[in-house]
Amino acid sequence: MSTLPAFKVGDCDCGCNGKDVAGRKVGKNFYCMDSYRAMKTKQYTQKANQNSKVRSLGNKQVSEGNYFEAERQALVNDLDFCFSRIVRMSAAVADKYANCVCYTCGIGKHWSMQQCGHFIKRANTELRWDFRNARVQCKNCNENSSGNMEVYEKRLNEEHEGLPNQLREIATSPYKHSREELKQLLIDLRAKLRLVETKFKTQ
Repeated sequence: MSTLPAFKVGDCDCGCNGKDVAGRKVGKNFYCMDSYRAMKTKQYTQKANQNSKVRSLGNKQVSEGNYFEAERQALVNDLDFCFSRIVRMSAAVADKYANCVCYTCGIGKHWSMQQCGHFIKRANTELRWDFRNARVQCKNCNENSSGNMEVYEKRLNEEHEGLPNQLREIATSPYKHSREELKQLLIDLRAKLRLVETKFKTQ
């Protein structure tokens, strides 16, 4: 087994302007070691925070005897994870650096640094995992600007005239998926995610 260090030398693709620096190749992007550590730290922190929230909620539900609700919440979390990755990775698969562009402001970043923004908010589970209702957004548009809805609606109309109103109409009839429906949807989304991930690996 090779004992060579797992780094190369190149130009950092992540905005620090590093030239001929030691770093790591992640997907299509080359990270200098500082950028790589910052990226991994952010990922670990986000995952740890999410896991902590899930555990707290799950423990609370279990302690109250709500085993079905605990299972349902776990399914929802897994669905959100798969759906978000599909939206962001699909938008980045054609870019050699795996970047994707925010739908509402145009800023481009690596797909892992972008978010999955919903036109009709995620509280509406009928549209929560509907690809017509989700696009790539940067954190500023999705969180700080509450989705930048005016631009979002305009772009959706340009893509498909009348789509925003169709989505609003669907949202007027709330629907709660059964656990079996959530399980089947998760199977479907995991299959789609594997296809998208395969496209990245074969490029």
